[in-house]
Amino acid sequence: MNKFLFLLLFVPALLFGQQLRVDTSNSYITYEASHPVHDWSGTSDAVQGVVIIENDIPNRMAIAAAVSSFNSKNSNRDSHALEVLDALLFPKVSFYSEEMDLDKDSLSLNGELKFHGVSVPLETVASWTKVEDAYILEGEFNVQPSKFDIKLPSFMLVKMRDNMLVRFRLELLTFVP
Repeated sequence: MNKFLFLLLFVPALLFGQQLRVDTSNSYITYEASHPVHDWSGTSDAVQGVVIIENDIPNRMAIAAAVSSFNSKNSNRDSHALEVLDALLFPKVSFYSEEMDLDKDSLSLNGELKFHGVSVPLETVASWTKVEDAYILEGEFNVQPSKFDIKLPSFMLVKMRDNMLVRFRLELLTFVP
C-alpha cells in the first residue's frame, strides 16, 4: 500500500516536474543524544528519498531511513536502541512535505516527521544550494523522543534527556527513468 501511495504522489511529477533522488553515497542523517553521564551520536548513510522540483523550486519531498541503519559506533547501544524503538514494528523514520518556501538559498520546510508509528508536525529551515549537477539540502532540527511515545532509556537510574539534535545533508541528483 505504501508503494502504491508513493507512486500515486510522485508519478505526476514525472509529467510536470523534475524528480531528484537522494545520492546515498554522499548523504547522511545524524542524531545527537545526551545523558548526564555522556553524549553520543549515530549516523545513517542509507538515506532514501525524492524531491520534486518545478522551475528549480522544490515543492514536494519524501525522505526515509531505516532505524537499523543508524550507527553510533557502539553495537550494544545500537542493539538496545533497536529494542527501545521497537524497530521490528516501526522500521523506518520518514519525513514528508508538500509545504516548502524557497528564499534564495534558504528552504523553509513544513511537513510530518513519522517515527515509532507516530506522526508529528515538523517545521525547519535548511540550506538549498545547487552545485554542478546536484542540489544539496542541509540543516538541523531538534526533536523530543517522548512526542513519539518512546519510553526514554535510563542509565544509572537517570533517563536520557528528552531532546535530540538531528542534522542532515542530502545530495540530490536528477533522476532519469
